[in-house]
Order: sequence, then structure tokens, then C-alpha cells
Amino acid sequence: MNKVLINDILSKNNLSPQKAKGQNFLVDDDICRVIVEFLHPHYDHVLEVGPGLGSLTEHLVQKTKNLIAVELDRGYVKYLQEIYTNATIIEKDFLKYIVPRETKAVISNIPYYITTKIIEKVILDTPNLDVFVFMTQKDLKDRFFAKPNSKEYGPLPILLSLTGTIEQKMIVTADKFYPMPNVDSAVFRFKRHEINFDIREFYKFLKFVFINRRKKLFNNLKNQYNGELVNKLFNELKIDENIRVEALGPSMLLTIYDTLNN
Repeated sequence: MNKVLINDILSKNNLSPQKAKGQNFLVDDDICRVIVEFLHPHYDHVLEVGPGLGSLTEHLVQKTKNLIAVELDRGYVKYLQEIYTNATIIEKDFLKYIVPRETKAVISNIPYYITTKIIEKVILDTPNLDVFVFMTQKDLKDRFFAKPNSKEYGPLPILLSLTGTIEQKMIVTADKFYPMPNVDSAVFRFKRHEINFDIREFYKFLKFVFINRRKKLFNNLKNQYNGELVNKLFNELKIDENIRVEALGPSMLLTIYDTLNN
């Protein structure tokens, strides 16, 4: 797609990109092709979140016979259904969508304002996920790769680090979009690992302990769990009772969760 084609499609279908929803369309076919190739070799049962006008969709349909695209905007859904008859186009808020169990790969150009919620849902609600390729504002990299004692450290980077491997694959400059956003974007690839814990329950635990991230973890846990068990746990793991949750690494937090909940 290019700017001329996109403007033509928008005009003919009485559509317009909504800035509040982060609707910026990729206008470089070569970049779109590369982004789709990051799914390799997981092209079976692909789910695309927020296809918009189909910049990625037109390349995805060439790779998989089992493509589902979930789009909230009815106007875009109508257009996509007319163009991509070999894909399943669903009009739905993805956050309310039940992801099919057979879904192995997810791809999305995620608007900034909803990035965290979409990533959380993909990881928590796609049990057979192999790979997740997503594009968002490049400055969110600091959040995805955040380490203990940093401002961005919290439930999301911990979830990413314990359930898979994430890597930044490329930068996509703002001029490659229409309308042109104020910042550049980056494409990330998340490869899921096998896990042996309940990620949904563990994530609830992370949300709980990070609510009061500046307070002593020891006191927060004693308000939720048996005090003697918490005391024993801290002694066995040699954890300072004055430590804050933001100072502990992902593996230690998983150990604490496992001990307190099993």
C-alpha cells in the first residue's frame, strides 16, 4: 500500500483514520513483508489484531490458510471482508475476544494507548502461542526489557521474561506511516517458552505485589498470606524483610509465588 492508494480506499469507503485510536497505516510494502516474515515458521492459525486497512493482511493471506483478523471499526471490517475473502474478518474488541485454542501466532500493529493490555491478553489467553510479532512506539522498549530497581520494572516485563524471549527486530520510522505519527515505531518478536506454572494466577499475584511497589514486600504479603509462612519463606530465601518488590528479579518472585500458593 501507499499513501495514494490508502487515501483512495478511505475516500471510496467514507472512512478516515482516527488519531485517538492510533490508526496509522503502514505505507511501505517491503517493511510489511519483512514484519510478516518474522512469524517464520509459525504460519499455521495466525491471528491479526487490528488490521486496519490490511497493510499486513495482504501479505499474511499469502502465507497462511488459517488467518483470523479481529478489527473493532465496522467500516474497516466491511472493507476487509470484501477484499480478503480467504480470511476470517471479525468485528470485535480484541480485549473481549475469545482467542481460538489452535492459535499459534499473533501479529499486530498496536496503538500506544492499549499496548500493555493487548500484550497481556495475547500471552495470558493464547495457550498454544508459539510466536507474537508486534509493532508499537519504539520508546516502549524500556518497559519490555526493564530490570529490577528501574522505573519501568513491573508485572509486564516480568511476565515477558518468564514466559518467553523477546527481541527488538527493527525500527520503522514515522515517515513509513500515514498519517505520520509523532514518533518512530519498533517491531518486536516474542517467542513463547514452555512453562510449568499458572501464568494467569501468577500475573494476578504480580499485580497485587506491585500495587504498593514502594512499600515493604514483607508487610504486603503478611496482609494477604499466613504470617508464619511469610516469615519462614523470607528466612529460607534469605530475603531482607525491608526489601521492596521492585528490587527482586523475576525468578525470585516466581519462587515466592510458588511457595505461598502451593
